[in-house]
Amino acid sequence: MRTEEKEKWRSESVYKLLMIVLPYLHSLYEFISVSRVSPALRKAVRDQTMLWTKVVVEPPLSPRLTDVILWEFTSKSAGKLNTLILRKCRRVTNIGLRRVVDANPMIKKNDFSFFLSQLIVPGCTGLVPEGIIACGESLAKNNHKFETLHINGVPGFTKDHLSALLTYLPQEGAIDLEVCPKCDQVRMIPPCSRESCGRNERECRECWYCVPRCMECAVCLGPDTDQIEEAACGGRRCVSSLLPSASKVQVLQQTILHRSQQPEAR
Repeated sequence: MRTEEKEKWRSESVYKLLMIVLPYLHSLYEFISVSRVSPALRKAVRDQTMLWTKVVVEPPLSPRLTDVILWEFTSKSAGKLNTLILRKCRRVTNIGLRRVVDANPMIKKNDFSFFLSQLIVPGCTGLVPEGIIACGESLAKNNHKFETLHINGVPGFTKDHLSALLTYLPQEGAIDLEVCPKCDQVRMIPPCSRESCGRNERECRECWYCVPRCMECAVCLGPDTDQIEEAACGGRRCVSSLLPSASKVQVLQQTILHRSQQPEAR
């Protein structure tokens, strides 16, 4: 095989391999990175509709996302967008989100249904409750409901807003907000992995403001729980979340001890 043929074969093999990998890419950042490899891959990423049925935008791209850019990428799904995940995309507004929802009604094709069933927009402070409710109303016109709706960090939600949203959800657990039993505010109540809480029907079933929790795993930090104050960020972390770091320190200590016990070379 000649050198030119070998190079062509290699490039074709790499292209085929990357085409297999494309459906497993997670976020918009990864799609953009892969599309820069070659013009052929750029075209493949741009033209394959099924790759865009799930759009995930997270840091470091979150601060750059606007309504216009959001529409540019979500429109590549040709109305078959199933999952939209926007993490801390503060420049996205209700107008931009509603435009995406309206452009993706339920579509049935070859016994498959395509519809926007998962909307996850935590920390998108440019949105307001009325805009999220309007998106639910838009889907309801096509006899469809959100299967997953995560809106923690979107400001201004009240109990009235929550009640309105629940009419557009198949079940209460589909949303990540609820009314805190202690402060009576609409907030996220994270699950707790402590065995004692599981046995006692979640005595700590309250929001972050009412129950101190580990900033890493969200386990409640009661008076009988070992905890560490993180002065740098003002949060708390349980011992379990620090185990990887603790194990590294232990290994380092053992290494130093082992070396100190070795005889010095003459």
